[in-house]
Amino acid sequence: MLIRKHILTILFAALLIIFSGCLKSKRPGIPDEVQQSLNNAGIRKPGLMKVLLTYQQHQDSLKLKSAYYLIQNLENNYTIKMSLRDTSENIIDIDIDKFSNYAAIQEYKDSIEIELGGISYKADSIWLDVDTINSEFLIEHIDNAYDCWQNSNWDSKVDFNTYCNYILPYRLANEEIELSNKHFQNKYNHLISNNIIETSTILNSYINRLISYDERLMVNPNSQKINVTEESGKGNLIDINIYKIKALRSMGIAAALDYTPYYVDSTLGFYSTTVILPNNRKLILTNSSEHTTPYPQGKVAKVYRRSHNNDPVSLFSIKNRKTHTPPFLGNYNYLDVTDEYIHTANVSIDFTDTTQFVYLAVYNENEWKPIEWAKPGNDGKAHFFNMGTEINYKPVIISDKEVVSIGDEFFLSIDGDKIRKEY
Repeated sequence: MLIRKHILTILFAALLIIFSGCLKSKRPGIPDEVQQSLNNAGIRKPGLMKVLLTYQQHQDSLKLKSAYYLIQNLENNYTIKMSLRDTSENIIDIDIDKFSNYAAIQEYKDSIEIELGGISYKADSIWLDVDTINSEFLIEHIDNAYDCWQNSNWDSKVDFNTYCNYILPYRLANEEIELSNKHFQNKYNHLISNNIIETSTILNSYINRLISYDERLMVNPNSQKINVTEESGKGNLIDINIYKIKALRSMGIAAALDYTPYYVDSTLGFYSTTVILPNNRKLILTNSSEHTTPYPQGKVAKVYRRSHNNDPVSLFSIKNRKTHTPPFLGNYNYLDVTDEYIHTANVSIDFTDTTQFVYLAVYNENEWKPIEWAKPGNDGKAHFFNMGTEINYKPVIISDKEVVSIGDEFFLSIDGDKIRKEY
C-alpha cells in the first residue's frame, strides 16, 4: 500500500508538471484570477488544468476564455442545504399539504417559535464548487453551452461577455448543479423559431401551463431539482424561474434571475426571469397570474440580479465570512438593477462607527428586514445608492444576529427628500 501510494503521488506530481508546462509554453499569462483559483484548488488542480489544456490543444480561444470564466468563479459559488431548526438544533419539518396557504404556515411558525423559544433556518451542509466540480463536468458543460450560443439561429446573437454572464453559467443560485442543457433541448426544441422574443414568450407560456406557483413552497429553503419540479408540476418562485432560465439558456437565449427580496408593507418578495436581448434591451417574463408589473413603484425598494461572476466590492466579498449578514445581501454575488425597473434616489444617514455595516430596512411580514447595505465613511455618514422612492425605510445594524434599529423611520420621496416619519 505504501509503495502504491508513493507511485500515485509521483504520477500526480508528473501530471501537474506536464499540464503546467503545456500551459506555460503554449499560452503564457493565465489570468491572475484563474491562477488564484488553480492555486486554491488543491488536489483538483490537475483536473482544472486538464480543462484548460483541452481547449488550448484544439485552439478554441473562446472556449478557453469560457473555461477561464468558470474556473475563476469556482470559489465564489456553492451549493447549500438548509433546514428549519429550534434553539436545540432539532429539525422542524413542515408538511405544506396540511396548510391552505403561506399565511397559515407563517401562523404555525409563529406559534412554534413562541413555544420553542426561537426557530431559524440553518445550513446543514455547504459544498463549494471548487471542491466538487470535476473536469468532465466542466468540459461537457462548456462544449454544450458554447454550441447553444454559436449554433442558435436567432436573427441576432448576444456578445461574448453577455454569453459568459447569462448563458454559460451552470447554476443560477445555490441549487444542486446538474447537466441540464440537453434535457431541455430535447424537451423544448419544438418551440424554437428564429426570433428570440417570440421563442421566449412561447416557452414562458408553455412552462406556465406545466408548472404552477405554490406560495406554500416558499418555506422550503432549498431549490428543487429539475426532475422534482417537472414531476410535481409546481414550485415556488425561485424553483420556477431557475427552471425557465435554464431552459432558455439551453436554446442559446441569455437570461437572468431578477428579484426583490421583500415587498414593502407586505409579505414575501418576488422573482422573475429577464431575457437579456442585444442592444441593451430586456424582456421580463412573468407567471400567468400576473397582469401588472411585478416591481411597482412604491412597493419595491431594490431589484437585484443574481450574478455568477465575483464582485470584489460586494458585501459577500469584503466581509469576514464569520460575520453574520442578511441572507440576501452577504451570502452571494448580485448586481443592483433597481433603476432598470423603477425611479430611484440616493440617500445618506449619519453613522460614525466605520467598523460596522449599516443597512436600510423595509417593513415586511410585521418586521423590519434589511434590503441594502453600506459601509460608513470618514465623513460620518453611510451612503445608500439607487434606492426605490416613495417608500418608508429604517436604518438598522445587525447585532448578535438580531436586527437593531439605529435611527428613526423616514420616507424617501420621489424627489429624493428624506422625510422623517411622524407618529
